[in-house]
Amino acid sequence: MMNEPLRRSFAARRTRRIARRRDEIMVAAAQVFSEKGYANTTTKEIAHRADMAEGTLYNYFDSKRAVLLAIAEEAEAPMEAALREASALTDHDAIVDLFEEALNVSEMRLPFTRTILNEVWLDDGILEDFVIVRLRRIASALEAFVVERVEAGVFRPVEPTLVAQLVIGMCGGLILPVLRGVVEPPLPAERRALAEQIVDLLLDGIRAR
Repeated sequence: MMNEPLRRSFAARRTRRIARRRDEIMVAAAQVFSEKGYANTTTKEIAHRADMAEGTLYNYFDSKRAVLLAIAEEAEAPMEAALREASALTDHDAIVDLFEEALNVSEMRLPFTRTILNEVWLDDGILEDFVIVRLRRIASALEAFVVERVEAGVFRPVEPTLVAQLVIGMCGGLILPVLRGVVEPPLPAERRALAEQIVDLLLDGIRAR
Protein backbone atom coordinates (compact mmCIF):
# COMPACT_ATOMS: atom_id res chain seq x y z
CA MET A 1 0.00 0.00 0.00
CA MET A 2 1.29 3.49 -0.87
CA ASN A 3 2.37 5.46 2.20
CA GLU A 4 0.70 8.80 2.95
CA PRO A 5 3.55 11.20 1.91
CA LEU A 6 3.99 9.32 -1.35
CA ARG A 7 0.26 9.34 -1.97
CA ARG A 8 0.08 13.11 -1.42
CA SER A 9 3.07 13.66 -3.71
CA PHE A 10 1.46 11.54 -6.43
CA ALA A 11 -1.85 13.40 -6.05
CA ALA A 12 -0.10 16.78 -6.26
CA ARG A 13 1.73 15.78 -9.45
CA ARG A 14 -1.50 14.53 -10.97
CA THR A 15 -3.26 17.80 -10.09
CA ARG A 16 -0.47 19.83 -11.71
CA ARG A 17 -0.56 17.62 -14.80
CA ILE A 18 -4.31 18.05 -15.16
CA ALA A 19 -3.99 21.83 -14.73
CA ARG A 20 -1.29 22.00 -17.42
CA ARG A 21 -3.38 19.93 -19.80
CA ARG A 22 -6.45 22.11 -19.22
CA ASP A 23 -4.36 25.22 -19.86
CA GLU A 24 -3.07 23.74 -23.12
CA ILE A 25 -6.63 23.03 -24.24
CA MET A 26 -7.81 26.54 -23.33
CA VAL A 27 -4.92 28.17 -25.20
CA ALA A 28 -5.61 26.01 -28.25
CA ALA A 29 -9.33 26.74 -28.09
CA ALA A 30 -8.74 30.49 -27.79
CA GLN A 31 -6.56 30.39 -30.89
CA VAL A 32 -9.12 28.45 -32.93
CA PHE A 33 -12.03 30.56 -31.66
CA SER A 34 -10.17 33.73 -32.73
CA GLU A 35 -9.63 32.30 -36.21
CA LYS A 36 -12.99 30.65 -36.89
CA GLY A 37 -15.37 31.97 -34.25
CA TYR A 38 -16.91 29.97 -31.43
CA ALA A 39 -19.93 28.74 -33.41
CA ASN A 40 -17.81 27.41 -36.29
CA THR A 41 -15.23 25.64 -34.11
CA THR A 42 -15.45 21.94 -33.28
CA THR A 43 -13.94 20.07 -30.36
CA LYS A 44 -12.05 17.99 -32.92
CA GLU A 45 -10.31 21.14 -34.19
CA ILE A 46 -9.48 22.23 -30.64
CA ALA A 47 -8.04 18.82 -29.85
CA HIS A 48 -5.98 18.86 -33.05
CA ARG A 49 -4.55 22.28 -32.17
CA ALA A 50 -3.75 21.01 -28.67
CA ASP A 51 -2.04 17.96 -30.21
CA MET A 52 -4.31 15.37 -28.63
CA ALA A 53 -7.13 13.04 -29.57
CA GLU A 54 -10.65 14.42 -29.35
CA GLY A 55 -11.48 11.71 -26.81
CA THR A 56 -8.63 12.93 -24.61
CA LEU A 57 -10.06 16.45 -24.63
CA TYR A 58 -13.29 15.08 -23.18
CA ASN A 59 -11.32 13.81 -20.17
CA TYR A 60 -10.84 17.47 -19.21
CA PHE A 61 -13.91 19.25 -20.62
CA ASP A 62 -17.29 17.73 -21.37
CA SER A 63 -18.20 20.18 -24.15
CA LYS A 64 -17.01 23.10 -26.25
CA ARG A 65 -19.12 25.36 -24.06
CA ALA A 66 -17.29 24.10 -20.97
CA VAL A 67 -14.01 25.15 -22.58
CA LEU A 68 -15.38 28.64 -23.23
CA LEU A 69 -16.61 28.85 -19.63
CA ALA A 70 -13.12 27.96 -18.40
CA ILE A 71 -11.64 30.65 -20.64
CA ALA A 72 -14.10 33.20 -19.24
CA GLU A 73 -13.23 32.22 -15.68
CA GLU A 74 -9.50 32.46 -16.44
CA ALA A 75 -9.95 35.97 -17.82
CA GLU A 76 -11.94 37.02 -14.75
CA ALA A 77 -10.16 35.25 -11.89
CA PRO A 78 -7.31 37.71 -11.22
CA MET A 79 -9.69 40.65 -10.84
CA GLU A 80 -11.86 38.74 -8.40
CA ALA A 81 -8.80 37.70 -6.41
CA ALA A 82 -7.68 41.32 -6.19
CA LEU A 83 -11.12 42.34 -4.94
CA ARG A 84 -11.05 39.67 -2.25
CA GLU A 85 -7.66 40.85 -1.03
CA ALA A 86 -8.42 44.56 -1.17
CA SER A 87 -9.88 44.82 2.32
CA ALA A 88 -6.55 43.73 3.81
CA LEU A 89 -4.65 46.61 2.19
CA THR A 90 -4.48 50.33 2.86
CA ASP A 91 -7.21 52.20 1.00
CA HIS A 92 -5.09 53.96 -1.61
CA ASP A 93 -2.90 50.95 -2.29
CA ALA A 94 -5.93 48.65 -2.38
CA ILE A 95 -7.59 50.69 -5.11
CA VAL A 96 -4.35 51.01 -7.07
CA ASP A 97 -3.93 47.22 -6.87
CA LEU A 98 -7.47 46.74 -8.17
CA PHE A 99 -6.87 48.96 -11.18
CA GLU A 100 -3.46 47.46 -11.82
CA GLU A 101 -4.99 43.98 -11.99
CA ALA A 102 -7.89 45.19 -14.13
CA LEU A 103 -5.32 46.55 -16.61
CA ASN A 104 -3.39 43.29 -16.60
CA VAL A 105 -3.87 42.20 -20.19
CA SER A 106 -0.60 40.32 -20.43
CA GLU A 107 0.36 38.37 -23.50
CA MET A 108 -0.58 35.13 -21.74
CA ARG A 109 -4.12 36.33 -20.98
CA LEU A 110 -4.80 38.20 -24.21
CA PRO A 111 -6.10 35.18 -26.20
CA PHE A 112 -8.63 34.39 -23.45
CA THR A 113 -9.90 37.95 -23.12
CA ARG A 114 -10.01 38.49 -26.88
CA THR A 115 -11.99 35.28 -27.33
CA ILE A 116 -14.69 36.41 -24.92
CA LEU A 117 -14.75 39.92 -26.40
CA ASN A 118 -15.19 38.57 -29.93
CA GLU A 119 -17.97 36.18 -29.06
CA VAL A 120 -20.15 38.52 -26.98
CA TRP A 121 -20.79 40.64 -30.08
CA LEU A 122 -22.08 37.61 -31.98
CA ASP A 123 -23.95 35.52 -29.42
CA ASP A 124 -26.41 36.95 -26.89
CA GLY A 125 -26.36 33.67 -24.99
CA ILE A 126 -22.62 33.91 -24.47
CA LEU A 127 -23.00 37.56 -23.47
CA GLU A 128 -25.54 36.63 -20.80
CA ASP A 129 -24.04 33.35 -19.59
CA PHE A 130 -20.35 34.18 -19.70
CA VAL A 131 -19.98 37.95 -19.35
CA ILE A 132 -22.93 39.71 -17.78
CA VAL A 133 -23.14 37.32 -14.84
CA ARG A 134 -19.42 37.88 -14.17
CA LEU A 135 -19.59 41.63 -14.57
CA ARG A 136 -22.44 41.63 -12.08
CA ARG A 137 -20.31 39.66 -9.64
CA ILE A 138 -17.38 42.06 -10.02
CA ALA A 139 -19.72 45.05 -9.74
CA SER A 140 -21.25 43.60 -6.57
CA ALA A 141 -17.80 43.17 -5.03
CA LEU A 142 -16.86 46.73 -5.98
CA GLU A 143 -20.09 48.04 -4.47
CA ALA A 144 -19.39 46.21 -1.23
CA PHE A 145 -15.87 47.67 -1.19
CA VAL A 146 -17.26 51.21 -1.59
CA VAL A 147 -19.97 50.70 1.05
CA GLU A 148 -17.38 49.43 3.53
CA ARG A 149 -15.20 52.51 2.93
CA VAL A 150 -18.15 54.89 3.23
CA GLU A 151 -19.21 53.34 6.53
CA ALA A 152 -15.63 53.61 7.80
CA GLY A 153 -15.58 57.31 6.95
CA VAL A 154 -12.81 56.89 4.37
CA PHE A 155 -15.04 57.81 1.40
CA ARG A 156 -17.70 60.50 1.39
CA PRO A 157 -21.26 59.20 0.87
CA VAL A 158 -21.58 58.15 -2.76
CA GLU A 159 -23.79 55.85 -4.80
CA PRO A 160 -21.86 52.54 -4.81
CA THR A 161 -23.54 51.20 -7.94
CA LEU A 162 -22.53 54.28 -9.93
CA VAL A 163 -18.95 54.06 -8.66
CA ALA A 164 -18.76 50.39 -9.67
CA GLN A 165 -20.08 51.20 -13.14
CA LEU A 166 -17.56 54.02 -13.54
CA VAL A 167 -14.66 51.80 -12.47
CA ILE A 168 -15.64 49.00 -14.86
CA GLY A 169 -16.18 51.50 -17.67
CA MET A 170 -12.82 53.18 -17.11
CA CYS A 171 -10.97 49.86 -17.15
CA GLY A 172 -12.87 48.64 -20.19
CA GLY A 173 -12.12 51.80 -22.12
CA LEU A 174 -8.41 51.53 -21.38
CA ILE A 175 -7.96 47.87 -22.30
CA LEU A 176 -10.13 47.78 -25.43
CA PRO A 177 -7.37 49.23 -27.67
CA VAL A 178 -5.02 46.54 -26.36
CA LEU A 179 -7.55 43.80 -27.02
CA ARG A 180 -8.05 45.10 -30.55
CA GLY A 181 -4.28 45.08 -31.11
CA VAL A 182 -4.15 48.85 -31.67
CA VAL A 183 -1.61 49.34 -28.87
CA GLU A 184 0.76 47.03 -27.05
CA PRO A 185 -0.10 45.79 -23.53
CA PRO A 186 1.47 48.03 -20.88
CA LEU A 187 4.57 46.70 -19.17
CA PRO A 188 4.24 45.99 -15.42
CA ALA A 189 5.87 49.30 -14.42
CA GLU A 190 3.70 51.21 -16.90
CA ARG A 191 0.59 49.43 -15.64
CA ARG A 192 1.34 50.39 -12.03
CA ALA A 193 1.97 54.03 -12.96
CA LEU A 194 -1.25 54.14 -14.99
CA ALA A 195 -3.23 52.60 -12.13
CA GLU A 196 -1.86 55.21 -9.71
CA GLN A 197 -2.84 58.03 -12.07
CA ILE A 198 -6.35 56.63 -12.45
CA VAL A 199 -6.78 56.36 -8.68
CA ASP A 200 -5.58 59.93 -8.18
CA LEU A 201 -8.16 61.11 -10.71
CA LEU A 202 -10.89 58.94 -9.17
CA LEU A 203 -10.23 60.05 -5.60
CA ASP A 204 -9.19 63.67 -6.16
CA GLY A 205 -10.82 64.60 -9.45
CA ILE A 206 -9.37 66.98 -12.02
CA ARG A 207 -10.53 70.28 -10.57
CA ALA A 208 -7.78 72.58 -9.30
CA ARG A 209 -7.89 72.99 -5.53
